[in-house]
Amino acid sequence: MTRSEPARHVAEALIALSVERWPVTRARGRIRPVPGLYAIYGDAEAWADLGLDPQPGSALYIGKSEDDLVRRELDSHFAADPTKKPRTGSSTVRRSFAALLRDALDLQAVPRNSDNPGHFSNYGLTPEGDARLTTWMHERLSLAVWERPAGFVQPLVEVEVAIIHRWVPPLNIRDNPRPLPRLRLAREAMTREASSAQAREASAATVHPPRESVPTPVARACGLTPVQLAGELGKSPKTIRQALRDKYGKLSVVGDRWGALTPEQESYVRAHFR
Repeated sequence: MTRSEPARHVAEALIALSVERWPVTRARGRIRPVPGLYAIYGDAEAWADLGLDPQPGSALYIGKSEDDLVRRELDSHFAADPTKKPRTGSSTVRRSFAALLRDALDLQAVPRNSDNPGHFSNYGLTPEGDARLTTWMHERLSLAVWERPAGFVQPLVEVEVAIIHRWVPPLNIRDNPRPLPRLRLAREAMTREASSAQAREASAATVHPPRESVPTPVARACGLTPVQLAGELGKSPKTIRQALRDKYGKLSVVGDRWGALTPEQESYVRAHFR
């Protein structure tokens, strides 16, 4: 390989990842199961939902697949195969989207493996949340790819990093010269939520073991979330959270959010917007 070839491949990849892109739902059949790079784009509404200044012509994320773009991109990140369940716990791309869309889609982080919880930074979502995230991704995102050329011996990561340095996609964390601080905080908040969810389950199993011989009435264990209450009251979730902050103060940890409300908090919000 001559010295000019790495630069040439980067230039070719930049062009390929810029020119032709497909909506997620129409990408199968156009993307081949070969190694290469991929770029994820969003429409103006996607950028706004993510809390970013809309730049629909810019990539949100750059990634690579060392063996199969279809399996890595379509099936893992976008759950494009309807016969397979989406698995946010196995996709850092989905976790980043989930962290920034947490409030907009009312997503709840949980351990990715409830039978063997741990590694909470690799959090998953509830099945309902995973479904909402998948629907949003299919409606709002599009994809572009660059296939590794025949005889290409340069590590794909070198081309990937060169493009990340050139484009600075906001959802890339590793190798990004200007990583998005809010994304790190949002992912940390989801990690804490997954850990807390596991702690609550363990506590409930220890303190309140199931008693099969004495049936008891089922009561609602927790109140509505601000998003659910906002839908019921015809308000925005942001308005509901602001009312809670005005009454109860800010949450102690930056990036955390109001979860299921206590009966007192729920009653206050209802009375406040009556």
